[in-house]
Amino acid sequence: MCTVSWLHKAKSYVLFCNRDERHTRKPARGPRISERYGVSCIAPVDGDHGGSWIGVNQFGLTLCLLNRYGDYSTESDRGFRSRGLLLTDLLDCKAGQHVQQRLDAADLEQFRPLTMAVLADDEPAMVIDWTGRELLVQADAERYMPLTSSSLPEPNAFGRRKEYFEHLVSQAGKLDAEVLSQFHRSHVPVRGPYSVCMHREEAATVSLSVVTVTPEMIEFSYEGRSPCSKGPAEKIQLKRQGSQVKGEAG
Repeated sequence: MCTVSWLHKAKSYVLFCNRDERHTRKPARGPRISERYGVSCIAPVDGDHGGSWIGVNQFGLTLCLLNRYGDYSTESDRGFRSRGLLLTDLLDCKAGQHVQQRLDAADLEQFRPLTMAVLADDEPAMVIDWTGRELLVQADAERYMPLTSSSLPEPNAFGRRKEYFEHLVSQAGKLDAEVLSQFHRSHVPVRGPYSVCMHREEAATVSLSVVTVTPEMIEFSYEGRSPCSKGPAEKIQLKRQGSQVKGEAG
């Protein structure tokens, strides 16, 4: 499972993303600043195909990608394009509406099914699903948070994660970044294939990304390891609408 959660505040938000991958995949490279059609972006780089599963641009727009399973069986031998390349293709968009328009016009049949979360600081989260046959858009998707995806045939895992998330919020008496961090690092009910910080024989949660957007600044914090492991995060900052700030480890 991959897991994505977020919290909106006045003209700002924070988003957390666990990436779960098989051990046979090449390691990703940490976040870096790049440009797409003159728009500055921060994104890590997938080791196998060069795309990304998460990115944020100078407008404070974050895109986060989850694989989608169970819609229907696609041809296993068909030459699909990597879904991570679709995300990086969209990182010059200025708003969620722009992302939707671009996807409406795109040839999505070259991609396997996916879910994309789209966050901005001045509008509700948008969730866009490509089922392999149709494009489904939830313009106000706050109630669907947290998002999860899994290749395992365990339908109750989604409900258990949602229940645990709601338990943490109730226990804290509020939803804040500390609750989100605890959720993404958790081993409930046990350290294993269904915990948010996932561990199984052939796969695990391999990174935690945290994107923080304020009116003045964007920060991308990246832990390129299981979130339950201790160690420093790599941090990159970008000024809103303009010049970059030097990256730092912290």
